Amino acid sequence: MKRHLGNLVRVGVSVGILLYLFTGIFRKEAVAQVSELDRLPWAERLVKIWTIGPQALADVFHQVEPVWFLLAIACMGMVTICGTIRWYWMLRVQGLELPLKRVFSINLIGMFFNTFMLGATGGDVMKAWYVAHETHHKKAEAVATVIVDRVIGLLVLFVIALAMMLAFWSRVYDDAPLRTFTLFTLAFVLGTVVLTALSFWKGFADCLPGLRQQLQRLPKYEMLRRMIEACRSYASHPMVLAKTTAITVAVHGFSMLAIVCVGKGLGITSARLVDYFLYLPIINSIAAIPISISGLGVREGMYVTMFSRVGVSEPGALAMSLLGYFANLVWNLLGVVFYITHRKELPPVEEMQTTK
Repeated sequence: MKRHLGNLVRVGVSVGILLYLFTGIFRKEAVAQVSELDRLPWAERLVKIWTIGPQALADVFHQVEPVWFLLAIACMGMVTICGTIRWYWMLRVQGLELPLKRVFSINLIGMFFNTFMLGATGGDVMKAWYVAHETHHKKAEAVATVIVDRVIGLLVLFVIALAMMLAFWSRVYDDAPLRTFTLFTLAFVLGTVVLTALSFWKGFADCLPGLRQQLQRLPKYEMLRRMIEACRSYASHPMVLAKTTAITVAVHGFSMLAIVCVGKGLGITSARLVDYFLYLPIINSIAAIPISISGLGVREGMYVTMFSRVGVSEPGALAMSLLGYFANLVWNLLGVVFYITHRKELPPVEEMQTTK
């Protein structure tokens, strides 16, 4: 029940923000063409807004040059490839030996489910189960690789965002909304670091009276213990952590280059390269908060808020966000092919949840 309620809230956030954005942008486009829009009856006004507005957005989409959009798709492909290599390194630390080609297919299946399932971790569960199924059911270790993979991806993104904000601090400080986003991102980073450190600190369970006893009463305590131990084991592999950190920088770099290509394809000239590399890490950091479906709504609102500050039209910023999402979606949809191919390997959901 709680899970369904959480999914419902996330859907509501995405739909609510998108509806608010589209209505606001479409209304401005309608006012530009119908000066007396506010004097019309509300029903006729609504028809005008949702007739003129979508056409204006469609006109922006039609402006995109196919070559630039294909380059954006290629950049998103590099994001997928680099992300697969990173997870492959993570798996090997746990003794989970799978061919890189197979890791790539499982990763795409996970990406597909993370995109189209309402739950925030549906794809992660699929990835962990496939790996556990093919490596003697080492589910705790498989889950650990997915967790650490996510944590490294987020932490590197946060560091990039903070580094860019510090590099352009005078610009950030003079912009009140941007300064607010900076402080929010900083708080999010610190909170994530503290929670991660506490989770992986061996003596933490003994610091609070009775905590270990409470944990031991959990129905899956042994699996939880193995999973935490597996996560901690990465500390003894500094070279792997260094490699995964470096390739994660490449992941986020290609992701941002994809949006630069989309902007070029849309003919956006007011946004400079430095604007993309300042705004996008902040946008992606905020969109990573699991309060909406795949960041939808939150991400689009951030694009409009940020890029409108450097002269990008609201329809242009919205189109840039959506086209970037579509470029990534191309690769996520490939997961369907691998899922259909290997679907017979999947057990009932109950077995996936209890496999150790």
